[in-house]
Amino acid sequence: MDKRSPTVIMEPNNDYWNPTRIPKVRIKFDNIISKAEAIDEVIKGGKIDIVTELTPAEAMKVSESSKAGVVESRAKTVLVGVFNQNKSGSKWKNKELRQAINHAVDKNLVLQEGHLGYGTIMPAMITGGSFGYNSSLSPYAYEPKKAQAVLKGAGIKDFVIATGAGHKAVADSIAKNLSAVGISAKVDTSGSDGWDIKLVEHFDWSPNHPYGVVHREFFGQDGGFRSMPVNKGFEDIGKKIVNSPDNQESLTRELEAYVHEQAFALFLYAPSKLYAVSNRVNFTPYRTTVLELAETTVR
Repeated sequence: MDKRSPTVIMEPNNDYWNPTRIPKVRIKFDNIISKAEAIDEVIKGGKIDIVTELTPAEAMKVSESSKAGVVESRAKTVLVGVFNQNKSGSKWKNKELRQAINHAVDKNLVLQEGHLGYGTIMPAMITGGSFGYNSSLSPYAYEPKKAQAVLKGAGIKDFVIATGAGHKAVADSIAKNLSAVGISAKVDTSGSDGWDIKLVEHFDWSPNHPYGVVHREFFGQDGGFRSMPVNKGFEDIGKKIVNSPDNQESLTRELEAYVHEQAFALFLYAPSKLYAVSNRVNFTPYRTTVLELAETTVR
C-alpha cells in the first residue's frame, strides 16, 4: 500500500463462534487525525469517542472536561530499572548493592513525579490480582540512610540512568533520590552505552504465563532486555515452571520471591493505561492492554 486509508471501519461479525463476544457497536478508526486533535475532539464532545495511550499530562487535561472522562486501567504492565551487570567493571553483580539502590529510591515519590500517581507500586514483576502474584512480598522499603552506608562503603559515587523521552520525569525523580544519598546521578537520553540502569516498560499480554512473557524477557538467558550473566537459580526455577503445567502458579510465586530477593532490577511500579472516553460511550479496558471492544456500548 502506498498510503493508509483515511478511515478503517469494523463491522460486527454476526457469525463469530462465541455469540456473547460479538461487538455491540460499529467501530470507525480515524487514521489521519493527530493524537492532540483527537484528544481535543473528545474533550469538546466532537466526532472522536476514544483515544488510547494517554500520557498522565494528557489525562489531567481530559479530566477537566464535562463531556468526557479518563478511564484508568490497572494494566499488567511493569516499569523497572534494569541493572547493567554486563558492562566492564560493573559493581551491580553484587546483590547487596542492587538491594541498596532499591532502598535508596522512594517509589511513591517517583510514581507521583513521574506518572502523576497513575500506577501501582510493585514488589517485583507482577501486580496484585494477577496470575502468580506473591502476596507475601512487600516493595523494598525506602531506607536512605541504610542505602547510603552500603553504597558509600562500596565507593559508588556516580550513576547513569538511561531512558527514553517518555520516562524522563521518572529518571529525574530517581536521580534526585540518589543525589540525596550522596551519589552524583545523571540522566542520559542519548542511547549511548555505559549506563548503570536503563528504564524499561513492558507488559504481560498472556492470560497465565508471566514467566515466559515478562520474567524471561528481563532475566532469562535468551531475554531481550537481559543485561546480566546467566543466573542458574533463575534458570532452574524457569525450567520447573515450563515442565510442571499443574504447578504453574505456585512456582511463579517462587520465582517472584527469588527475583525480589536477588533485586535483579530497581523495582518501580506498574504504569496504568489511560484512555480518553466520551460520555457517549461505555468502555471497558483490558488489563492485557489489548484494545478489545466487545463490551463497549454507545449510551
